[in-house]
Amino acid sequence: MPLKILLINPPYASARGYNREGRCTHESTIWSTAWPPYSLASMAAILRRKCRVEILDCPAQNISALDLQDTIERGKPDILIAATSTQTIDADLKLLNSIKDRNHVRIVIFGVHATVFAENILEKNAVDFVIRNEPEQTAEELVLLLEEGQSNFKDIKGLAFKTKDGQARITEPRPFIEDLDTLPLPAWDLVDLSPYKLPSSGRNYIIVNTLRGCPFHCSFCTTQVYYGQKARVRSAVSLLEEIKICRDRYNIKDIFFWGDTFTLNKKQIKGLCHGIVEQKIDIRWVANSRVDTIDEEILGQMKESGCWLLSCGIESGDNTVLANCKKNITVETIEKSVAQIKSSGLKIAGHFILGLPGETEETVLRTIRLAKRLNLDFYAFYSAAPYPGSPLYTEACSQGWLTGKNWSDFSQSGFVMDLPTISRERLLELRRKAYSSVYLRPRSLRTALSLFTVNSFISGTVSAIKYLTRIRKNT
Repeated sequence: MPLKILLINPPYASARGYNREGRCTHESTIWSTAWPPYSLASMAAILRRKCRVEILDCPAQNISALDLQDTIERGKPDILIAATSTQTIDADLKLLNSIKDRNHVRIVIFGVHATVFAENILEKNAVDFVIRNEPEQTAEELVLLLEEGQSNFKDIKGLAFKTKDGQARITEPRPFIEDLDTLPLPAWDLVDLSPYKLPSSGRNYIIVNTLRGCPFHCSFCTTQVYYGQKARVRSAVSLLEEIKICRDRYNIKDIFFWGDTFTLNKKQIKGLCHGIVEQKIDIRWVANSRVDTIDEEILGQMKESGCWLLSCGIESGDNTVLANCKKNITVETIEKSVAQIKSSGLKIAGHFILGLPGETEETVLRTIRLAKRLNLDFYAFYSAAPYPGSPLYTEACSQGWLTGKNWSDFSQSGFVMDLPTISRERLLELRRKAYSSVYLRPRSLRTALSLFTVNSFISGTVSAIKYLTRIRKNT
């Protein structure tokens, strides 16, 4: 019989979902939703050519640790492949160690944190293998080797494994996949898609990955260590094929085009938008962007092809803080680009980070004033999290800023750096002030009421109250 493989997004007890996708590792929070597990579905599409494959997104499917243990004991998979993140790594490893104690199963993990600390994780835990960087090709080679009963793991690039004497060994890095079009389309038929709904409409949606890698150098980001600093772009033809399958096979008409910077390659975006219009593909979609990679022509084409929301990393309202984190944009660029987005008729979500190096009370207040002045449709104010693999983590360690005692403290809703310019306690107070300043305004309430269904508005409001309550308790 072919090997039986179980791919999981491990349980997470504190929220409706936990997303573990490359640099995007976070819980579902205000007006948010669980992300369809793209990496698991992408790996599954390759592995099922030779093996029996099952996918479980435990947070989205409300599968507890005990439920998962029972499922594994009944199903007896040969290989368990688990997504991991910094915030959840301790809980993930505790669960995986327990599974290993009770089952004869090979355990494989992947993710940014696992990539950075592969050797330490292998030496101290029951994990058998760590896939480093993007997972598909390494997972395929590893599974084929195990299926053949061989053990020359040292020949697999991008892998860390445990030797017979319990020592960790890291193989040569694997080159990044140059032609992303060669990857099969994600195996969404193996995923229960019912939990993944947009909060605005209550309709199901799917993630479509458009590119990997980023040439920019934002200090807080882990993209370069995981997907590399060269942007590898899928063809418009491949993207159009995928969204037609999403629509026709899965009856999905809402798409989240996910890439490290969606609007980076204008040729790709123009081809995609033209194809959607020309082929009359009836979808609504959202994407992420940098404010310095857009123009009126691109925005117009995006709007015409069904885009209704663009999500932008704004980060700060202070030019010095923006320079310190190597964002390479200015407040003036932000204001100009936001005006263009609004003029195009697109909704806009702004993402801000509080507590970056050089932050002071005055710079936070400048950020709040900018947020109010921009009159965005949605806002998110994150805590600066120095995730391992990011330049910010290296800087925080060298400067002695880290105060978090556990990896679980590393989140976007709490502060683990004790900056010399502002206290963590004051940052938490100002973060609450930021949310109340923008969301307790008539315009914000009108936007929410116009975009959200009654049920999703109520659900989102309840989630927002719970989320803000947790922020308050952190103080």
